[in-house]
Amino acid sequence: MAEPSNNEMPLLTGSDDDFARVGSLLKSSEFDEETVCRILRIDSLSNLGAIKPQEADLSASESQSLRSLIKLFLLLEAVRCEDVERVIDSASMDSLLALDLLRRGVFEEGDRYYSSVFLYPVAGFLIASDRHRSADGSPFVLPPDAVFPAVFIGTLRFLRIISTSPSQDALDLCSGTGIGAMVLSRCAERVTACDITARATHFAEFNRLLNRCSNVEVLQGDLYSAIADRDFDRIVAHPPYVPSLSMEQIYRDGGETGETLVRNIIEGLPRCLRPGGTFYSVCAGWDTREGAFEERARRWLGDAQKDFDVIFAFNNDMSPERLARQLAQQSSDGRWDERFADAGLERLVYGAMVIDRPEREGDTEPLTARVRLGALTDGECFDWMLRWRRNRAQMEARGELAFAISRAKPQMGEHLQVKVTYAVEEGTLAPAEVVLESIKPFLAATKIDLWMMPVIANFDGERTVAEAYEMARNCSMIPPAFQIADFIRLAADMIERGYLEIR
Repeated sequence: MAEPSNNEMPLLTGSDDDFARVGSLLKSSEFDEETVCRILRIDSLSNLGAIKPQEADLSASESQSLRSLIKLFLLLEAVRCEDVERVIDSASMDSLLALDLLRRGVFEEGDRYYSSVFLYPVAGFLIASDRHRSADGSPFVLPPDAVFPAVFIGTLRFLRIISTSPSQDALDLCSGTGIGAMVLSRCAERVTACDITARATHFAEFNRLLNRCSNVEVLQGDLYSAIADRDFDRIVAHPPYVPSLSMEQIYRDGGETGETLVRNIIEGLPRCLRPGGTFYSVCAGWDTREGAFEERARRWLGDAQKDFDVIFAFNNDMSPERLARQLAQQSSDGRWDERFADAGLERLVYGAMVIDRPEREGDTEPLTARVRLGALTDGECFDWMLRWRRNRAQMEARGELAFAISRAKPQMGEHLQVKVTYAVEEGTLAPAEVVLESIKPFLAATKIDLWMMPVIANFDGERTVAEAYEMARNCSMIPPAFQIADFIRLAADMIERGYLEIR
């Protein structure tokens, strides 16, 4: 088979009728995330890459059209023409071919249809990105401007941390497939997707049309260069962050330390992010001799840094020595360890960076914080944390925090877990350590004194903090030296960590 070059641009932006017909076919065939995961027996679409086509069992699907669509678009198989034409109506086939989603090729086994792209459901949308293997099994070379799939775990994490609160104008930088912009289109009036490559711009425009996102525009440009002097109240980015001596793989390479694009994006926030706006990103950066990643990110904001609050939700890290070994295995250059040492890099950290530009009241100090990213951490968690920290600081400055917390009626958090370690004491098992844990709003774990456990159980959403203190004190559950002010601070910290909730 004479298959097109990997560098050839796939997909055609055909007529509205073609897009509507293809969308209707995929919807009527139940080509959706829940159904696909059930049939392929995977927990998440991020596991698609691990499925070997020859081992996939599609017997759970009663729809023959869905079986063919999964083979063509997810497993990237070449399927016999007669098998496809038997289960997909001719009008839909014409539209699939007109949009270049399907191509017909001559294989050793005969004429077959194959997909020009990887097409999958994610976050309620249908997204196309570059194939990662050839249809005929020939050697495959990923083009340097390849459009990266939107189903990898990092992208799914990025989509989860984007706030769903209403906004007017939103910007998706390093947009790739455009999935971030389309997620934003549900809560923003107008959305702009920008990417530096013509290929990503082409894919994003196709995906916009396929999903009928009429409030999304797609532009090509290097970060902010495409938007001129416009500003936004929400900016999101999932930039490349792998250290590289070149920018050969545009979807991956982030400069010598990996921070080039992350830094350029953050440096542009004072100009492009409106007061009251927020920036959301999943990225990697360095803790260095000059400070933690979030502290360095604050300095990148320049003279306007006092106007911003910065939260970095840490997910995992890596030593520079380990990263240097990995990079050396991928290239002929073996001096990564020297470069990292010369740059004062101490730890590569990966997670979600959220930078907010509040309309401040008074002279409240800007927030710089590091928290732990939990499995359930989403955009609402960051929005809540920013409001909570800001309100707490303002109330503390006005001397109102103690009064406000004492009147609150918290209850045990939905995701609170209490882990008790027992030890042998005088021939019997006795509690030796108690740890509170929660995965929302962020991952948190706190060791507490044994006497605190029954006190926490008294928070039922009906008693105020002051009433819970008085009841515990009257029952001699609290040490005499532990005063109401201490109890209020304890309650405030537990609310912040998700152990207690106020509803």
